[in-house]
Amino acid sequence: MNNFESINPGPEHTTPKPEKESRPSKPESVENKNNTQEQPLAQPRQEEPVSQNSTEIEVVNGQQYHVEYVPREDIYPAYGYGGGNSAIVRQDLQPSVKKFVKAHELYHCQDKSDFGGWFGREIRANIIPGLKDPIGLAATVWKTITDVDRIKFYLKRIKEGH
Repeated sequence: MNNFESINPGPEHTTPKPEKESRPSKPESVENKNNTQEQPLAQPRQEEPVSQNSTEIEVVNGQQYHVEYVPREDIYPAYGYGGGNSAIVRQDLQPSVKKFVKAHELYHCQDKSDFGGWFGREIRANIIPGLKDPIGLAATVWKTITDVDRIKFYLKRIKEGH
């Protein structure tokens, strides 16, 4: 069995639990009772570190939201997702787009209205953050309209009604 077969991956995009700080449980060397020379212990095999997505807690109107920044390939062609108390944003986006997408997804987390259905939710999540960050909105719109995969993504969503 390789090292990865024993790992339970759990649900996608979950925050890893912090590991407790550990101290070595055995000394670096052990005294040999026969000749009092110290012999080094065999070093445990080092496993490659698992890369963790960067996360942050954002407080909006007194409510805490968990924001996770994920690699492009995890959610492409989407820029982000939001709902409940969590938002996911692509980490590869340019700073102005990333900032706007985070505000857009956090707006989705707070939006309790069902007026206009999916389309109404998207309009609100663009207009309200866009009033506060018009440059970020413009940069995000430009990035979207110059990306064929994004255009196809939105056409499919509109056709399906979500």
